[in-house]
Amino acid sequence: MTERLLGLPVHSRRVTGGAAAALFVFYVLTMCRGLSMYDSPELALVAEQLGLGHPFGQPLHTIIGAMLTRLPGADPLVALNALSALAGALTVIPATSFAETLVRPGPNSPAGDVRFIAPTVALAGIHPALWEPSTRIEVYPLAVFFALWAAARFASAVLDQEQGSRSYFATGLGLGIAASANVLCAFGVALAITPRLLMATARSEIPRRALGLVIAGGLLGLVTYVYVFAVAGREDVVVWGAPTNAASIKHYFTAADFNSKGVTSWSEWWGHLRELLLWSLHNGLVAMLIAGFTGYAIYARRRGLGRFFFNATLIFFVAFIARDGMFAPDILDYAGYLAIPTWIAASGVGLLVAYLAQRNRSLATPALAAVVLLVMIAPPAPYERTRHRDSFTWDIAQEALRAAPPHAIVIVELDHWIGPMWYLQEQRGVRPDVILLAHGLASSEWFWRHLYRRHPQLEPIELRGPGGRNGRVRRFLRANKSRPVQIERAALANRLGLPTCPSEWLLDVRAACGEVAHEPSLARYASSALAELQQGSPGTDGLIALVTLDRGHDLYSQGFPRAAIATVLAGVPRIAGIEEVDLSSIPLRIQPSVRPAPSYEPRVALGDAARNLHYASIIARATGATSLGSYFATWSEALGPVQPKFAALPASPANL
Repeated sequence: MTERLLGLPVHSRRVTGGAAAALFVFYVLTMCRGLSMYDSPELALVAEQLGLGHPFGQPLHTIIGAMLTRLPGADPLVALNALSALAGALTVIPATSFAETLVRPGPNSPAGDVRFIAPTVALAGIHPALWEPSTRIEVYPLAVFFALWAAARFASAVLDQEQGSRSYFATGLGLGIAASANVLCAFGVALAITPRLLMATARSEIPRRALGLVIAGGLLGLVTYVYVFAVAGREDVVVWGAPTNAASIKHYFTAADFNSKGVTSWSEWWGHLRELLLWSLHNGLVAMLIAGFTGYAIYARRRGLGRFFFNATLIFFVAFIARDGMFAPDILDYAGYLAIPTWIAASGVGLLVAYLAQRNRSLATPALAAVVLLVMIAPPAPYERTRHRDSFTWDIAQEALRAAPPHAIVIVELDHWIGPMWYLQEQRGVRPDVILLAHGLASSEWFWRHLYRRHPQLEPIELRGPGGRNGRVRRFLRANKSRPVQIERAALANRLGLPTCPSEWLLDVRAACGEVAHEPSLARYASSALAELQQGSPGTDGLIALVTLDRGHDLYSQGFPRAAIATVLAGVPRIAGIEEVDLSSIPLRIQPSVRPAPSYEPRVALGDAARNLHYASIIARATGATSLGSYFATWSEALGPVQPKFAALPASPANL
């Protein structure tokens, strides 16, 4: 007997709903409580403000997020993180329904004990690949839930040969709503179901109007994009791109603010596939994909939607990721894009367990144990996850804002500074006197209009002029030269022609530095955060390695090698065997010089402790501490290996 849950057919509402609820509890217990990396701060800001985020607007996330953040007594950031957790956990329902639909009697469809499908899918949901996007503020969980809901509704309608209109219209509606959270997630699922839709229509298995109904439902689901135009004219909140006329609308929806870079050759694309495979082997994702495919192979039906749907979505999303010219296998967004084929694989694992349980009940226990083992050994293991204690990006952004001089201009470039600073200043009122200049957005006129609305006391500048983005920033600094300036990195300052000196959180822009610099507060806090979080909050250990390497390089360029090494080592986790080192052989002060930033291969999303150790070895050797440099190099190779890469200069200490 089939019941329905969220409009989808399931064997048992109680079992399926209970499995989703259990996964939701796990997600909530382990989710972030505040801001994390990448787009999370921006998504939180526009949701709380009812503003507009980066293209293509993500209106569904903004609208639902705005309602949740206005619940009485709710912490807005906890509510937004819980939205991801809820959407992620609810995906158990369409994933279960999709699998159970294939078990129903039919050609080439053996019997299976469907009671095991929902618990198996929920267990698979603990895997880091599905847990990661569901435990921080992101759009992927919402998009994935609605896209797979549409797929499950479509599978039920086609395989049962429903002649009514409702299911096909609902399929399109689900895809349209999914697209209003993330267009690519919706497109990937739509692409995978289209061949089956056309084939079933041509064979008169379903109504000929089904295709039109799916399109009509999709268009209705896209109505949420009216929100983009409804808020485009607001001037009191962040409205990315301000798409209020034909030119700005085109600029916004073509994502002209971003320089998208794809691969330059097929060999590069194949190289990315190889790296993805190695990454998937490391975290056990390949094992889930193989088990899932096995389940679909067992329940292969001539009517389709099993193996084909799984293969089509997997190929589409993997191919999309591999074409990224800035590819690094540990980019967190990739887990979001891979969530759809991973959830579909989880459905296939449920099919496999159901088949084994039907053949012999005694096989169900070891099958479930294997699923538990898979999610327990994939790093980070459930008991190692520390994201619920992770406040690194919030803390460094807040401290940097608080430490800025009164009425200072603060120039930042990378997302882990811009996003949380923007949120803290505009939504939490931290240091409203500070002029927060996002260098990456300085080429966009809408950003300058927003900046001047927030700080009308600033001296105006001519936006159009020589020098592009950097020219605008220089004109702005000249027009407001009475204000103190702090900047994120020496490399950015060099591009702007600004001298820098050490400071505790960011760098001071001034010509004369003191004779002594110590490990900054940024490094000391990073070291403490790394010791507490370790690798249990994906991405944060890499971010800590990155910010400490960047600051160490800045200190070395400014002529403070001992402080530079201490700062670089702050991004290295406390590993058994690595001893506390005496840095007294490293000089406190050397002649400052402009040095190219360290660059390494293979690419990583953020940073890596092995690179920090390698750079420490370079500084030590360059300043005469040869044995200490060899010690750091040995540990760098043990954690790496790393390959220095310099586009224009030989990789030697003299050039570092």
